[in-house]
Amino acid sequence: MKKASFSFIAPGSRETTLGFCYLAFQLLLLPGILTWVNRQLKPPLNAAELNFLFYLLNFLAVILIFHDFLGRSAGQVRQHPAYFCQAVILGLAAYYASSYAVDYVIRLLSPAFANYNDGSIAAMKQTNAFLMTIGTVILVPPAEECFYRGLIFRNLYRKSPAAAYVISMLVFACIHVLGYLGTYRPLELFLAVLQYLPAGLCLAWSYVKSETIFAPIVIHAWINFAAIRQLR
Repeated sequence: MKKASFSFIAPGSRETTLGFCYLAFQLLLLPGILTWVNRQLKPPLNAAELNFLFYLLNFLAVILIFHDFLGRSAGQVRQHPAYFCQAVILGLAAYYASSYAVDYVIRLLSPAFANYNDGSIAAMKQTNAFLMTIGTVILVPPAEECFYRGLIFRNLYRKSPAAAYVISMLVFACIHVLGYLGTYRPLELFLAVLQYLPAGLCLAWSYVKSETIFAPIVIHAWINFAAIRQLR
């Protein structure tokens, strides 16, 4: 049966402007502000609590900025649940297949490679598993999907689908490794970026396939849930 024709749900112009402004604030200023404020507290928050606060502020900002976009995206799910489910299932299948292939290449190139972001999350999970689980599974996916798929990918897709995939995948990967520049050796930095590319690709594809941001949100939540369960 041919898929029904419906619009590619995207943020409105006001949401796009506010979203890019907040994304710049989140990347450039928010971590430093939270760190400074935390130093003033007696006692200060531990790493897991501070990380959760960062996740929570981003989640609340996304709800505030993108509530119309999220509402229209939810309506798309209600109208076309079969296409939504299909995109989620196929997206997850593609993610695990491509991740397996990438992990195989990484083991060949550097058998002892360790992802420092995973190590940091594992350490914070030891401190407060509940907050880290809620943060990574519930708070992070809507925020990151609205920013990296809803804003960056969707706006680039209007001009060039190929560029939208490549640039959004690289931005998504780099965001997860920038905090560890100087810690990774050059090969390890390349492998760390490579490790995030399957997720960036499959999340973007599921957005196009379902035409609702909730498909990559659900996939992202599941990936994070499965990952944090395995971290020790």
